[in-house]
Amino acid sequence: MAKQKSSFDLKHIEETAAVQTSGVLDQLNLPPALIDFLRKNQRRIWITAAVIAAVVTVVALYGSYRNYTMRKASEAYDQALILPDEQKKEALDKIVATYGSTPLAIWSRVELARMDQAAGATKHALQQLTAINSELKPSSLLKPLVLVNLGALYEQVGEPAQALEAYQQLKTLQGFEAEALSSLGRVYESQGNKEQAIAMFQEYLQLTSNESTAPRQDDPAQVLIRATLNRLQQ
Repeated sequence: MAKQKSSFDLKHIEETAAVQTSGVLDQLNLPPALIDFLRKNQRRIWITAAVIAAVVTVVALYGSYRNYTMRKASEAYDQALILPDEQKKEALDKIVATYGSTPLAIWSRVELARMDQAAGATKHALQQLTAINSELKPSSLLKPLVLVNLGALYEQVGEPAQALEAYQQLKTLQGFEAEALSSLGRVYESQGNKEQAIAMFQEYLQLTSNESTAPRQDDPAQVLIRATLNRLQQ
């Protein structure tokens, strides 16, 4: 008795597909040369199609997993923020360990650094923020926040050179040039470097005036910078 072919036998599937493909090709009124090419290469075409289908499936599954992970991380982060400080720290540490590949893990690390700063652990906060900054791309929305905090902390601990470096990085980020310039001027002034401070403040006023079609003479930030500039130029 002849052995019956299984519907799941690979060779049987290929033979069935070949028969079906040939019938379809005959009905499409394709050029004979194209039909001949497709028939000769149908195994390779089927393999290529199978690979493409597998890749599409994997990408779709990864996207679903990524969305699920982001949602869980977001829920955990929101819950952590309303906890008392000690419990909050444990919850944020858990987010970093569990969802380390998500942006929420970085937000958690920034919050932990802020908590260290508030508790007086400035050195540890600086280490945390420096590590985070080195990992962030310039396009990251967290980059400006981290650089502003880094610069302020370095000013607080009396390390102006490192503060200047942080603000120089901030100056390269679009939309944060003005804040960087005013901070650079402030640090240069604290160092007694009047020429650089004046240059930064002048650049700040020029930038902020160009950004508005009708600059306000009573803008608090500009008023303060002008007063400082006048004092330095005397």
